[in-house]
Amino acid sequence: MKTQHPNILIITTDQQRTDTLSCYGSTFTDTPHLDQLAVEGVCLERAYCTNPVCTPARASIFTGKYVSRHGAWNVGMNVPDDEPMISHRLADVGYRTHYIGKAHFQPFGASPEQSIETRNDNNNRYPEFCGPYYGFETVELALGHATYGIAGHYGEWVKTQVSNETFQSYSKARRLSKTGFGGGAHDWDIPLKYHNSVWTADRTIDFLAKHDTKKPFLLSVGFQDPHHPHCVPTEFEDRVDPSEVPLPDYVEGELDDKPPHFIAARCGELSTLETRGKFAMAGQGGGSDFRKVSEEDARLGRAYYYNMVKIIDQQMGRIMECLDKYGLSENTLVVFTTDHGELLGDHGLWMKGPFHYEQLVRVPTIIRYPAGIPSGQRTNALFSHADIVPTILGAVGLPIPSDTDGVDAMPMLSREQDSVRDSLLIECVDDPQGLRLKTIVTDNRKLTWYCGHPYGELYDLENDPAERVNQWDNHAYAADKAGLISVILEEMETLEKRVERSSYA
Repeated sequence: MKTQHPNILIITTDQQRTDTLSCYGSTFTDTPHLDQLAVEGVCLERAYCTNPVCTPARASIFTGKYVSRHGAWNVGMNVPDDEPMISHRLADVGYRTHYIGKAHFQPFGASPEQSIETRNDNNNRYPEFCGPYYGFETVELALGHATYGIAGHYGEWVKTQVSNETFQSYSKARRLSKTGFGGGAHDWDIPLKYHNSVWTADRTIDFLAKHDTKKPFLLSVGFQDPHHPHCVPTEFEDRVDPSEVPLPDYVEGELDDKPPHFIAARCGELSTLETRGKFAMAGQGGGSDFRKVSEEDARLGRAYYYNMVKIIDQQMGRIMECLDKYGLSENTLVVFTTDHGELLGDHGLWMKGPFHYEQLVRVPTIIRYPAGIPSGQRTNALFSHADIVPTILGAVGLPIPSDTDGVDAMPMLSREQDSVRDSLLIECVDDPQGLRLKTIVTDNRKLTWYCGHPYGELYDLENDPAERVNQWDNHAYAADKAGLISVILEEMETLEKRVERSSYA
């Protein structure tokens, strides 16, 4: 039965690169269910996050605002309670709103008074707390990742399935890699039926099966993987062969022309930087010496990361099959994306942080809406996570608030226009008193400006797609540099005007 408005299904993973999916060209792994979703919808080749860290990126996905506007600039922070999300906007017009899995709108490790999303097992919050939460009428949350992620509603459910001794054993996994780098590689004895990705799909299917089709829904589904630690259940068989996984893409000396924190992160010397503030660098912490990672460990750690995505792909197949079973596919707008990418040893670095390399900021994004978007599309047009909210509002037929930073991409997705933006903004605040950077991305250039510092980054993406050579000080690129800096200034002025307008509204 078709509802008045389209159903909305937002599916996010955590820390996923584009090369985890065969529909993005990977030859060493296969993800048939997400490939099929791409065939049935639009595969966005140049979609970008607004920030390469979890909470800021997720806040942008659900608010349609850049990081400097929604204010949740790092992990360990709460998204402001009064920040309107797509959940608020759709609930106001009669949508049933529900969240399943990882949200990370608040910290995992804060006190119960500071955060709903805390891993404190003694707070007696779960399973009693079920919402409302940031505009979602009800929630079923999963907190953390892998061995430290069996918490929240997910953790309480696992406790009902096994003995306490068995439950405690799931917090450990066997490390196979020799060095303590990045995500490592771990064999995990948790049965697949209790794995977080399977639980997330189970709860999604349950919601879809029981939903009253007389009312449209906004369902957000957050998978915890493939975020580190890279733990794979021992009984999972459909694995990537480590010997077929490419080694990290790194050329000795390529960090010499980069800002100081690049080499410091590679060498595990972040604590020596003058730009370090009181916050541990998100995704890096105090730092690890990545020079010590062997080729064998690199292949193994990367393979286990891709294995985690293969588990998600299998569960995505179950979710898509459920939409078909209950006749929901035609009128459901599905957005599949991730919060940000992962370096996986490329450029000599692992995990994430204030590095705006393509592997970290360019993210897999697939949009399917049979009732309103032609299938079988691939586009190189620029798309920002900030565009998700206005695009959903455009599909629903609702006005886009003037304080939204993104743009409605429906004209592009429906083939009325080739593109909807000429550039996009990526922001990162490692610490207010330390590194503050803004990146502007165009069709063939990328410039990163560091507040208060003489250095910066400028890449010719057309001739140097691997971002090896920093052209910041190259006089041959002076005109590009000046033009892109002016674009950043214009973006900052536009954002400031939106703040002023909302303040006086």
